[in-house]
Amino acid sequence: MNDGPSKGGPPATMKTLFASPGLENLWEIHFSILSGQEYTVPGLFIANNLDDPITAMPIEPGSEPPRSMGMPVHDGKAYYIKVSAQADGTFTVTNQRNMFSKTYGARFRPEGN
Repeated sequence: MNDGPSKGGPPATMKTLFASPGLENLWEIHFSILSGQEYTVPGLFIANNLDDPITAMPIEPGSEPPRSMGMPVHDGKAYYIKVSAQADGTFTVTNQRNMFSKTYGARFRPEGN
């Protein structure tokens, strides 16, 4: 998911993604405060955090950060998520920030599909 600290990852989108059959993991370019604790993915799968970490993550997702938190920003070093595909259909995703990688196996596809 390409998102940002105060954009992307809105509750309706996250609900749809997490309810999608076959979704094993969701990788995010930026941490999104809009997801709240309900829909935040583990930090291993997030390439960029906030420059100034928040003291408490809201439990409920929302449409915008609470005013008391200010608008979160990310102006520091930018990290990326790399996807490497292999000829056998497997692929590896790597978070450049923490070098966490995960390899996903090829999925069976019936003939003609």
